[in-house]
Amino acid sequence: MINKEILILETILSAIIVALGLTNTKVLFLQGPRSMTIVLGIMGMLLCTNSIGKFISAAPAHPLSILGYILGIVAMAAFLTQVFKLNIPVLADPEKALVILAVAFVLKGLIARFLPLLDASVKS
Repeated sequence: MINKEILILETILSAIIVALGLTNTKVLFLQGPRSMTIVLGIMGMLLCTNSIGKFISAAPAHPLSILGYILGIVAMAAFLTQVFKLNIPVLADPEKALVILAVAFVLKGLIARFLPLLDASVKS
């Protein structure tokens, strides 16, 4: 596994943002689960290129890449539901959307750490 620091950073930031959102703590101008979901979604998109994006670029049809696509769709749906206040049954609740987005974000980061295994299977 590579870049454990990035995975640790993603996990810690996700946990902090989820805790702030669920406890309705105000940080700067952000308060509540909806705004924290939007912040986590933006952060997830920014860190995606440094984590699962490399894995997907190396093997777009690999089963872990496909799992990354599915998690990305779930994360994007949670994010867009909160941005545009859509009425998607489970994701319309900001607290549930925040937790779902955080779990998808951390799982995508975990999948990205298996890139060296992909390189080893390509070489053999």
